[in-house]
Amino acid sequence: MMKRSTKNGVISTSLCLIVLLIIGCGSYRVIKKQEVSDIPNASYERIIRLNNPEGIPEKTLAGVVHVTGKATVCTDYPREETIKSLDDLTAMEKLAFPYFQSYAIQDGGEIFGYVSIPVDYRAVIWRKEKDPKCAYTVQIILPVNTMGHAEQNGIDKSVSAW
Repeated sequence: MMKRSTKNGVISTSLCLIVLLIIGCGSYRVIKKQEVSDIPNASYERIIRLNNPEGIPEKTLAGVVHVTGKATVCTDYPREETIKSLDDLTAMEKLAFPYFQSYAIQDGGEIFGYVSIPVDYRAVIWRKEKDPKCAYTVQIILPVNTMGHAEQNGIDKSVSAW
């Protein structure tokens, strides 16, 4: 009985690893971020404003994505809106924007857009080879100490997490 369960466990584990390998070698790939000092003044097909309404006044902007139109670029951020230019940002966001980190969405030597995020945020750029609606996805990773988290409010997580 013990040999049979061990054998079944090995087979199940092997099958899981094969499936993960197939998924990993599939159509999703992380693109290395290319940091840029400034975003060029050009006409963009679309500018996406990533809104963070829970942030304090100077942190309501979670990022800006400029799309050149050479490929489809999407974000995974739940509160995004398309704006015409950076003039559509609020006064506080305009003051904070020059201090953002900027990265080119670049693959194979061609630039498909730019992403600008606050210093404490992170971005991961994914290439989806089999998705024509969204060839590149910008994933925004919020810092841990955002509003609503126990650490931000000075609460010990061991006490508040029942």
